[in-house]
Amino acid sequence: MDAQAINYLQQTHTAVWNEKDRTTRDALMQTIYADDIKMYDKDFILTDISAVSDFIDKLFADDADFNFVATKPMESTQNGARLFWDIRSGSQPNVLTGMDFFVIENGKVAHLFVFMDAQ
Repeated sequence: MDAQAINYLQQTHTAVWNEKDRTTRDALMQTIYADDIKMYDKDFILTDISAVSDFIDKLFADDADFNFVATKPMESTQNGARLFWDIRSGSQPNVLTGMDFFVIENGKVAHLFVFMDAQ
């Protein structure tokens, strides 16, 4: 991936996870995620854009101050990329930390692996 593509992926992915408006978020998702994206968490697998957006809706329902922040510039290799992040909430600066690993197919994220650091 070239620098412009990796920058766009990072900015848009971050915007997706911070967007409270479902219509806006789903439109952003369409630009970077495959329709049949698979998101892998240690406890579950989500199987399409709608399921990922439903999950984000739940995060905001549980915590209106939810905020996803990239902590380093995204790095890429071949058809993969990784992004280190913090999830912040209200007055707590670092609720969770972790890394997302992306597998890119046909120019869009086909697989998103979410790694959360131990608390």
